[in-house]
Amino acid sequence: MLLKEIKEILNCQNYTDTSYLEKEINYCYATDMMSDVLKSCKTGSLLITGLVNQQVIQVAEIMDLSGIIFVSGKKPTDEMIKSVDKKNLPLLTTDLHMFEACGILYSKGLKQQVSQSKVEDGR
Repeated sequence: MLLKEIKEILNCQNYTDTSYLEKEINYCYATDMMSDVLKSCKTGSLLITGLVNQQVIQVAEIMDLSGIIFVSGKKPTDEMIKSVDKKNLPLLTTDLHMFEACGILYSKGLKQQVSQSKVEDGR
């Protein structure tokens, strides 16, 4: 699914160049714990989070994520917007809560990202 489709489905506001919305999104990871992203998130995933700070941007860059959606109407700071523009990282916001956003995307066929270690451990 293209990120621009996700933008429409979740009624998101885009804070970056619209060309960034042409990215193909295959997996989604939702959390407010950046340590979980570092530990378990698959490269290229879309991050859905309610945590709005510069560390989210840094983790997204480290993990080579495809984009970030902030939930519950939370907005990125001007500093965050400037920093992602240099990294070609899409930043979007939605008024939906995390549970709602994930449920909608799941119902539209977007897959959750499951870490390989959890699969091997049987969790």
